[in-house]
Amino acid sequence: MADAIAYDKADLRRIKGAFKAMDETALDAAKIQSNSLAEYLRKKIQEAGGQRVRSGKAVARVVDGGKVSKSSKLGEISYGFASQRFSGGATTQMLWGGLEFGSKRYKQFPTRNKDGYFIYPTLRKEQSYLIAQWEKSFSEILGKWDD
Repeated sequence: MADAIAYDKADLRRIKGAFKAMDETALDAAKIQSNSLAEYLRKKIQEAGGQRVRSGKAVARVVDGGKVSKSSKLGEISYGFASQRFSGGATTQMLWGGLEFGSKRYKQFPTRNKDGYFIYPTLRKEQSYLIAQWEKSFSEILGKWDD
């Protein structure tokens, strides 16, 4: 497995500062690119969730209901909402954690797995690609903006 790429707090502050200094055109470009990468990741998570045979319909409901934030400059995906109800009254908000990580206590969930089954493994698998694409895109945006 490749080394994880991480930003420290100072890096994140510099990125946030760059956003504050950007004009609306550059910010819109940043939102479009981040949204595109988040949508790519959401589809990858859907594919991974689709491969889960056990709890398949419930997992499908969670991953199909994922939402990409349209206003985020960094790309955000949300899973599990109170408005996404199952026939028994449960919501994806209540169940996504058990479906992702399992439970020893509740038999309806797969065996406990601290690394996750479909969301977090996909995040780890795609992390290097996403960061490389994000950095490339933002370098282009900042390059256009700096001229």
